[in-house]
Amino acid sequence: MRVVSSILSAALIFVMGACATTSTHLTESWVNPEVKAPLAFEKVFVLLVSKNHDMRVQVEGAIAALLQQRGLTGVPANMSIPDEALKDREKLKEQLSQIHVDGVIVMRYQGTTERTQYVGVPSAFWGAYPSFWGYYNYAWPTVWDSGYYVTDTYVKVETRIYDLRTDKLIWGGMSETWNPSDAQASATELAQTVGTALRKDGLIK
Repeated sequence: MRVVSSILSAALIFVMGACATTSTHLTESWVNPEVKAPLAFEKVFVLLVSKNHDMRVQVEGAIAALLQQRGLTGVPANMSIPDEALKDREKLKEQLSQIHVDGVIVMRYQGTTERTQYVGVPSAFWGAYPSFWGYYNYAWPTVWDSGYYVTDTYVKVETRIYDLRTDKLIWGGMSETWNPSDAQASATELAQTVGTALRKDGLIK
């Protein structure tokens, strides 16, 4: 039975008790101006383009499971398509047709960068020491205090959503995740971030 819903309201929003804050944000996005919402999909093929099989299992599985919770059938690539078929476009088209897939969520790792920044000792509130001698008692004992350097890791991921019935790109976005620690948690954060952007773009309610 076809479920009428936005692919992202049912797919990439997949937030399980979403946090108020997230370490993932979009750096850029694009929406096809020809797209008419809401979109309808019977089965959504979920693919992480990566040679890391364990990572694919975690990310694809997490997204497919959450799709299921929202009434759509998520099809993880690692469980439905042999690896050799993924490298052969014609074989992949044939197999996706056989299992009646009409939507695709595909993600691809775009690189990792590290940024080092200096964290200084915070200054006192200006009104805290209105007299010189009061300030002196605070300042002199801490004269040797110094700040420190921290290095953060940022992972970039490209996410694309396609309608296989028309073979057209629906939406695309580049995300950046700060200090990711868990593939499944990062996938959930990515979905929350993309879902927010799609609501803003008017693709979902």
